[in-house]
Amino acid sequence: MNILIVKLSAIGDVIHTLPSLAELRRLYPDAHITWVVEEAAADLIIGHPHLDEVIISRRKSWIKDIKAGKVAATLREARTFVRRIRSRRYDLVIDFHGLLKSSMVVFLSGGKRKLGYDSWQELSGLFLNEKIPEDMNKHAVDRYLDFPRYLGAAIHDAEF
Repeated sequence: MNILIVKLSAIGDVIHTLPSLAELRRLYPDAHITWVVEEAAADLIIGHPHLDEVIISRRKSWIKDIKAGKVAATLREARTFVRRIRSRRYDLVIDFHGLLKSSMVVFLSGGKRKLGYDSWQELSGLFLNEKIPEDMNKHAVDRYLDFPRYLGAAIHDAEF
């Protein structure tokens, strides 16, 4: 099984997603788990024992480079990023972010099961085929753990 986690940014939010990663690894011990993250938070997860692969989105750098006139090189790099995402056939893609920028990664992945929140913030639910309710009364860690729970995990304690 191939799983893609999409949680691109906000260092604190990436940290809050780590217990869900641990639960996904417990639920799918033999799965190949990939995480797409932006540059600023990448160091938090590179080399994480529950991850097999990290794909770094340089979205902010690409915008800056395009503004600086480096259009051709930026487009080549973005094309390589998309190819890397599409190089693996994902059985499950989880959009922990719920924003337009993350939904584009979900779309580009071509994953079979595309899971995210049922909210339509920035049209984020457009490319999902499975949705769970987002309970904003829960702490972010517990809210993100709703994804492994939905998939069948019995969660007792959050592991970072």
